[in-house]
Amino acid sequence: MSLEFIRERSFQVNDLTLAAKEWGRSGYAPVIALHGWLDNAASFDRMLPFMENLHVIALDLAGHGRSSHRSRDSSYDIWIDIGEVISVADQMGWDRFSLIGHSRGAAIAGLIAGTYPDRVAQLALIDGYVPMPSEADDAAKQLKKAIRENKRFANSQPTFFPDFEKAIQARVKGFVPLQQEAAALLAKRGVSEGSRGFYWANDQRLKAASFVKFSKDYLEGFFTSILARVLLIQAENSVLSPGRQQNALFEWIRHMDIQKVSGSHHLHLEGEAEDVARLIQKFLV
Repeated sequence: MSLEFIRERSFQVNDLTLAAKEWGRSGYAPVIALHGWLDNAASFDRMLPFMENLHVIALDLAGHGRSSHRSRDSSYDIWIDIGEVISVADQMGWDRFSLIGHSRGAAIAGLIAGTYPDRVAQLALIDGYVPMPSEADDAAKQLKKAIRENKRFANSQPTFFPDFEKAIQARVKGFVPLQQEAAALLAKRGVSEGSRGFYWANDQRLKAASFVKFSKDYLEGFFTSILARVLLIQAENSVLSPGRQQNALFEWIRHMDIQKVSGSHHLHLEGEAEDVARLIQKFLV
């Protein structure tokens, strides 16, 4: 029986409320799904109905969708998400679970699997890679850039649109282009209406640079610690196709299967959703 959307959920993590969509039933294989940058939990709406025998919590990561924005004295460096996702697993009573991650969510999922190798059973990554390492010589420049950008975006306003459709079209034509139907699904969850019009409700600080980036040695420590089996689905026409340096980083992961699928970066939300679902279903169950 295919997965059905059950209900909206929320989890209290520190001072944040993390929103989520719950799919499937308890008693089936537990999975937490992590969306990409500036997306939300609706990222998996087209893929999950093609899957079965799973119990999935698709999160709105902090600052995205219907989840809380982090406080002004915090940031959106991806390692902060690790503890928040583990807290959700704890509240679900899941000592061991699998992760599905797309793009930024895939990077977070990989770090979780390396930090908690005893808890992550399997790792399915959709067009998402190992974070690119940073050199120590660049640390001061990176920190200065992050301070400047976080201050600027903390005081910036989102772009307002006269109607809901214009907000959708902005995403269709965005940095990573999306098909109309895919953008509409994300907009239904991610666009709000205010006195000045419609706007994408993501925290503007998500656009700021990270305060610190991991060195190659740090990243190797995380990814060589992964015990889970890993499936990486690469989109053949992705704007984020890995180069030679990125492919070399995959060698750190012990049990990794790479599958290439036609489509663009959001292939799991577009016409290839069923193909992606079938691959992940076979891998997880």
